[in-house]
Amino acid sequence: MIRWFRERKIMKGERSMDQKQSGRRKLRFGRSLMSRYILLILAAVLFVPVVLPIISVIYIVVVNNTNTNRDAPYGDVTRISNLWSREAKNLDGASDEEIKARLEQLHGSYPKSSMYRVNVSGETLFILGGEDVTLLKSTSPDGRTDTTLRWSLDSGQTTETHIPSLWNVNNTVQFMKEASFRDPLTVVAYIGGAEQDKGQGFMIIEVPRSLLQMNQSNWPMELLYLGIVMTLIFLIFIIMSILFFARIRKRLIRLQTAMMTTGKEGLPLPVDIRRSDEIGQLEESFNQMVHQLSDSRHREREEEQLRKRLIAGLSHDLRTPLTVIRGHMHALHKEELSEQGDRSLHRMEAKMEDLGGLIDNMLSYNLLTSGKYTLKLEEKDILRSVRETAAAWYPVWEKEQFEIDIDLPEEPLIWHMDEQGMRRILDNLFQNVIRHAASGKYIGISTQEIQGETAVVIQDRGPGMQPNSDTKGTGLGLSIVDLLIREMGLRKRVDSSDTGVQTYIYSGKGSNKPLK
Repeated sequence: MIRWFRERKIMKGERSMDQKQSGRRKLRFGRSLMSRYILLILAAVLFVPVVLPIISVIYIVVVNNTNTNRDAPYGDVTRISNLWSREAKNLDGASDEEIKARLEQLHGSYPKSSMYRVNVSGETLFILGGEDVTLLKSTSPDGRTDTTLRWSLDSGQTTETHIPSLWNVNNTVQFMKEASFRDPLTVVAYIGGAEQDKGQGFMIIEVPRSLLQMNQSNWPMELLYLGIVMTLIFLIFIIMSILFFARIRKRLIRLQTAMMTTGKEGLPLPVDIRRSDEIGQLEESFNQMVHQLSDSRHREREEEQLRKRLIAGLSHDLRTPLTVIRGHMHALHKEELSEQGDRSLHRMEAKMEDLGGLIDNMLSYNLLTSGKYTLKLEEKDILRSVRETAAAWYPVWEKEQFEIDIDLPEEPLIWHMDEQGMRRILDNLFQNVIRHAASGKYIGISTQEIQGETAVVIQDRGPGMQPNSDTKGTGLGLSIVDLLIREMGLRKRVDSSDTGVQTYIYSGKGSNKPLK
């Protein structure tokens, strides 16, 4: 009957679980925590290769648009080259005096530059030195006077430009080779043709490159700017990560708190589902579990009440005809019966006693499970109760031809127990030996140290606990033993093998009090 109730409860629970699982909503990837975490990882991966160039471009644009005092004093190289070519072309057909006057005018506009002119014969006609230029005269091997321009550059270095008084192929090529990449910048233009020789000679201008370059940028400030911007972006990323995981942690803590907080029925309370992500599904599963537990608790109460009413009704209904049968059997003892009839009558009385014991077990089990079984816990000598109970079972064991081995110490063993309940425990265990271990023809009662305590050991030599036994009863006797041991705060251990079963009963409190 009890097995039927359990199977029915399990089947209902599985059916309810299947129904609720079938109605569970599917999670969309766009609403999942995985999608948000992937976006966070992508932001971290693209942080350096994407954000850094963007910040650099923004910085360059902002600096170029906000800094208006960055033009070079003499412009750039292209400007000087175009200016010198344009002036040379405009002097087409001009006399030496006009060319010199125009160059002196230009020199006034660019005083730190050096200008000089060479005619068609290769003679250097005049030299206009710059402000930071020293003109040095020297005599060439052929007796002519050459000029050397010594430049003092802003970098602190000095450089020289050798200007021959008469230009030939060799010194012209040497001059052009030295002037290609050196500082100062050297620009040569043909008079009248700029890029083409018109037979009017050429003119040269030399300008320090420091006057043609933009002022060096303030790299410490630029580095500080980039560092501040990158730090701010990194902090934003860290804050977003912290907020992301903090929200997850907060929701998990809320779910954990709900699991630990119980309601009126001793069950956790459902939680509010705020988002349809993985944690939302976990919350939904938790709510389903709470509802299933609540439904299971309700069904269990209903079935418990039904079982109690059924057992109480059966016990009451069986006792009335049992009493009548016992009365008639007592009356039969006064009649003259044959030997076979007398044996049958005694067998019927034994079965009636078994039936009465079964009814008593049903009532006791019902009272124990409902919490209505009253126990009177006192300091009692457990060994005395064992001896008295064993003495009552002695005739039964002798009738069954059991080998009786009782070895109990003389010193009392005090337990905090209900004496009547302990006798009930021993009766059920002895009855279990008679019913299931009769083939061993042995009953042993002794004491043994277990876990630092003195335990009462009941031993048989039967086949052990067999899952498929022909002599297996309802199991109420051992269930009552377990319930009574639990209610009295005792402990029980069972060791089963092919050579028999050993049942250990001990107080479980670590010490045994002596009798006063």
